[in-house]
Amino acid sequence: MDIDQEAKLQKANSGSFIVGVMKMEIEGRESERFSQVVDLAVAELEAAFAHEPRLRTNSLAFAGPHLTPGAGNYAPLDFLEIGLAEKLERDLPFLLIVTEVDLSSSSLAFALALPSPLTNIAVISTRRLDPGFWGDTPDPERTATRLAKLMLHSFGHLVGLHHERDTANVMYPLEKVEDLDRMGALTTSQLEEIALILPHEANERSTRDGKLGFVCETLFRDAGAIARAVTRANPLRLLARMPTMLAAALSVIIVLLFSAETWDVAYAVTIPQIVLFSILGLAAAVFVLYRAFAFDTLLSRDRRITEASVVTIASVFLSLLLTLLVMFMLFGGLMYFAIVTVFPEQLMESWPGDGEATTALDHFKLSVFLATMGVLAGSLGGRSDSRDLVRGVLFILEDT
Repeated sequence: MDIDQEAKLQKANSGSFIVGVMKMEIEGRESERFSQVVDLAVAELEAAFAHEPRLRTNSLAFAGPHLTPGAGNYAPLDFLEIGLAEKLERDLPFLLIVTEVDLSSSSLAFALALPSPLTNIAVISTRRLDPGFWGDTPDPERTATRLAKLMLHSFGHLVGLHHERDTANVMYPLEKVEDLDRMGALTTSQLEEIALILPHEANERSTRDGKLGFVCETLFRDAGAIARAVTRANPLRLLARMPTMLAAALSVIIVLLFSAETWDVAYAVTIPQIVLFSILGLAAAVFVLYRAFAFDTLLSRDRRITEASVVTIASVFLSLLLTLLVMFMLFGGLMYFAIVTVFPEQLMESWPGDGEATTALDHFKLSVFLATMGVLAGSLGGRSDSRDLVRGVLFILEDT
């Protein structure tokens, strides 16, 4: 057992799991008041954890970088990227980033909190929690209580708790700030669920040596977590977020479909050749998109690789692979339908070239070739799609 694993085992035996709460000031306005509100909220969060004695909070401070807002809001993925490095270096199983600025959302005017179960990090905004923001009398204590419940709700998502219909439950799917006033503490059943999940979620393994073996073991051990992350990302949802990729792919396919040389390829190529070409094409497309949309792989200062980083890389890679496979099958079916319906056999026979691609096998090979070219072209065009939109689908669970 290396030093890192031994340290992890000691921490697990100590029975204490740390939930880091990091204050990240950006604007610098009323920073003292913001800090006081967060401190009060952390005390309430600690009290909420009283029935699960293994949970502890650790308040941290981080001087916010010069982030650039867009349309009045800040991108939560900027905070998430910073949090990844801080969580790794501080060796925290969970991290709640609290900021006083508005967070942008892909589907709402703003977001109160954005949890990322894939990274065990949640980004939370206090901006709209104070009644003073809505024109009422400012109330720091009420703001702190709302923040504590929002942090508890976000932590629930990080450990896999589901939404509850009861408006008094802390996991109620809140729609407005006032919903926080009705939400209570964790129930007995939720505490029992957390007790079962914590040892696996919080005892993250890491190593400096034997990285290949560690990666293989982690992929096998955390196959379920990777599958859940891919399911949450949803390849169809991902594909819908990349219209530039779809447009680039279709434009290339349409041009190739009406090219005589393309039909010559379908006539001359063999099945093994077209299969190999498709595999290589898909692999290249996945690599291009992964480099465009994934977070950079991070190592700690002592060169450790962590279980979370392996799971994150595998989840993102597999999500993109499945997205491109869906795209490949969609284009392949569409092209085969177009070939057998749009092009009459007389036109195929008179098409200039070295042979007549008129059989069903020729049509199949042509469809596969066009689909592969479409995926390749789309992956290059997809790099210009909004990186934050795609990353949001991959890394963030919901808009709260």
